[in-house]
Amino acid sequence: MSGTNVSCDETREVGVAAVTGSRRGVWRHLTVVPPLDPAHTVSLGEGDTPLVPLSARTRQLAGVASVAAKAEHRNPSGSFKDRIAAVAVSLAAAQGQRGCLGTSSGNGGAALAAYSAAAGRLAVLAIRSDVVPAKLREIRAHGAVAALIDPGRDDGAALDRKTSRVAAVAADYGFLPFVTAFRFSPEAMRGAATIAVELAESAPATSVVYVPVGGGGLLTALRLGYGLAGHLLPAGPPRLVGVQPTGCATLAPALAGGSPGLDRPLSTSVSGLQVPLLLDAAGATAAVRESGGHAVEVDDEEIAAAQRLLARQDGLLVEPAGATALAGLLADARAGRTGPEDRAVVLLTGAGHKDAAALDRLAAAPVEPDIPDLAELVARLGQPR
Repeated sequence: MSGTNVSCDETREVGVAAVTGSRRGVWRHLTVVPPLDPAHTVSLGEGDTPLVPLSARTRQLAGVASVAAKAEHRNPSGSFKDRIAAVAVSLAAAQGQRGCLGTSSGNGGAALAAYSAAAGRLAVLAIRSDVVPAKLREIRAHGAVAALIDPGRDDGAALDRKTSRVAAVAADYGFLPFVTAFRFSPEAMRGAATIAVELAESAPATSVVYVPVGGGGLLTALRLGYGLAGHLLPAGPPRLVGVQPTGCATLAPALAGGSPGLDRPLSTSVSGLQVPLLLDAAGATAAVRESGGHAVEVDDEEIAAAQRLLARQDGLLVEPAGATALAGLLADARAGRTGPEDRAVVLLTGAGHKDAAALDRLAAAPVEPDIPDLAELVARLGQPR
């Protein structure tokens, strides 16, 4: 694959390829993803996800001119990580490797399992033993090999050791490493950069994008993608705002020049964002600084409230991690960090069915008394909103 490696710090003023032949979604962006022979590429229809305008109520709460959601939860396995898995599995096929070996808290593993099944490649995963059960079922349903690993102390140093070990074992046994960070999987992570290109195409006037942050790979990928799509952005790229749960905040300390890893166990319950080390610290901090963005932290309750708002005001059912970007936007609105001229986009990264316990909490409602007459029940509901 010589000639396809591009540092996450490198951007180029190049055109973005239009749809050519049968190429759609991620694979139409031939200047972003590695230029593989179509015979080796696998696709389940990932990419080209819709940009959904949110309701007037949500816009008012956000205090902005407009707010739209990039619906990454509508990718085939239900998360943005399908973009990364599609490229990773295709690279493994092109390089004649047995498959991919990696680590995941759930969504990346589900994506890798699905694409590996489609390509007839092995997927071997080290999974947190406290993984959300539905995500583990997805992984195993597609035939992936999943080893449950005790998260142990769950701090930055421990994660550094585990991910480095995974990458070393992958190299020793002929697998492509699958850790969703540029540090370990730079070419595969270019799949996530296509999100920024799609946003540049469909919403070039966007002034700020809110991004959930775990290991920092998504922020880094957006920086790369916006750099490659610069010719589509007459006013320049938007501000990139990284949003994290307060119980696993690594971005703000890194921006302040401190350690990118927690020195204590994490304390958030938000699956997918339980990443105590900013694996792509250099790329993530550069994404924020260069774009004029910032970091914002929200607690688990604020994230749950944003999930509820999306479901009940906007008709969008996402898991807590998928609602974290909106929680950050609403927190910024309360703090006066948004303005009426802003055109905001929030990334909805994972589908609601991914986390059954969170879905149960969201669905909980007072039990209605038995009402035999339907007209009486409707009358009790009052006037329409």
